[in-house]
Amino acid sequence: MIVLGIDPGTATTGYGVVSGDGQRPPTLLECGVIRTRARDPLPDRLLEIHGGVTELIARHRPQAIAVEDVF
Repeated sequence: MIVLGIDPGTATTGYGVVSGDGQRPPTLLECGVIRTRARDPLPDRLLEIHGGVTELIARHRPQAIAVEDVF
């Protein structure tokens, strides 16, 4: 199973993609950040984040997605 984890933020959105079968420890496939510029309008920043997450989903085809909740 492949899981995409997302730590949302409008300036920096973190992500990690792991693969696991429940028998062995999970394997990290990719991790990183999607950065936006603070001076850009919020709709533009959200569009950039959407594009980055869409690309991750297309590349890894996760079976599950986990999004961190805001504290």
